[in-house]
Amino acid sequence: MSNRFFLDPAVSIFNKEQAILGGDEAHHFSRVMRGNVGDEIILFDGSGLSYRSKVESVSKKNVTVRIVETLTDNIESTIRLTVATALPKGDRQRFLAEKLAELGVARLIPLRLERSVAHANVAVVQRLRRHVIEAAKQCGRNVLMEITNEMPLKELNDFLIKQGNVTKFMLHPLALGTVGQTSPRIILAGELPKQIIVLIGPEGSFTDQEIETVLNFGFKPLDLGARILRTETACIAAAAVFLTYS
Repeated sequence: MSNRFFLDPAVSIFNKEQAILGGDEAHHFSRVMRGNVGDEIILFDGSGLSYRSKVESVSKKNVTVRIVETLTDNIESTIRLTVATALPKGDRQRFLAEKLAELGVARLIPLRLERSVAHANVAVVQRLRRHVIEAAKQCGRNVLMEITNEMPLKELNDFLIKQGNVTKFMLHPLALGTVGQTSPRIILAGELPKQIIVLIGPEGSFTDQEIETVLNFGFKPLDLGARILRTETACIAAAAVFLTYS
């Protein structure tokens, strides 16, 4: 069981010498893990740092710890990868968020497309962010994968313009080869860009109009093979291509 705990600024207090862990994380330490005074735990606040700490007191709502050492281990990828996708249904959303966070994706953008089967309202985004915290605790990341509010394609394009130089790919099979299809083998043969976005459609795929719009926005079609992948599988496969060795 992980001894890593997230310092949520909404319910926790933190300074260079001491932290008071609150909310779900305090409950998990005291009630689920049955932690005690004197236990050593690792705290992280999403900034990229983590803190080796020793528990000094445990109450019903809070866990007070003393900071022993600031750790600077950096396991973040050198590539900042954004995955923009139509969300799948139900529990597959949790699976998607957890695995992308574990692989090292920097940002997940839920897309609103014509054939979307699920939408990211406020409650959905909040739930996905909680799954990201759990994934970060498990995999050792000290930076949380960002999850934005849901965007239509036009808003996504406006967002990307503000981000600067981003290399853009759209997952789509070889049927689009006439417009400049590429493959992971071709991409990995050269130097990878520092900022990448991969666009993934719903299981019903993009509409013809959406494909035309995305191509006009400067996205290049990327093919992952002959097999038809579910949305979350395609997202994870694309993330693994770019992040496994970076």
